[in-house]
Amino acid sequence: MNQEALAAWFESGIVHNWMVELYWMFPLMETFHFVGLCLLFGSLLVVDGRVLGIGKFINMNEAMKFIPLAIGAFAINLVSGYTFLTADPNAYLGNIGFQWKIGLIAVAGINALWFWFGEHKELCQLADGADAPFRAKVIALLSVILWVIIIVLGRLIPYTDF
Repeated sequence: MNQEALAAWFESGIVHNWMVELYWMFPLMETFHFVGLCLLFGSLLVVDGRVLGIGKFINMNEAMKFIPLAIGAFAINLVSGYTFLTADPNAYLGNIGFQWKIGLIAVAGINALWFWFGEHKELCQLADGADAPFRAKVIALLSVILWVIIIVLGRLIPYTDF
């Protein structure tokens, strides 16, 4: 499917109509997106910080309790981000900042799956104050780096329309 067809598909939906016809919808979705991002990144900082050894005083099992909050916050951002895309799909689909952001979100998702299926159980068994394995630290550091870049790219979308 080419960009024009995909944009037309997004514009044909009810969400597009809400976003362009209801003056309060875009600012409401921006608010949800911002709150979701704060919850997502904050949760990731607790989990990844503990894994990296920055917050060794935090019990690993207690840190892992932030994962459902991060998933819920990501869902908020997924929905609100979808509404932005439907509001003006031509502006987003051809935007290099948006394209990189979506690509890196996919990479961050793979990284999160690697964390969950590869390291989560072992990390939950760590004693209080114990160091996480090196491979878990690599995943945590990659998570923080990816999300910082994703956030920056999101802010750059209005300025990367080539």
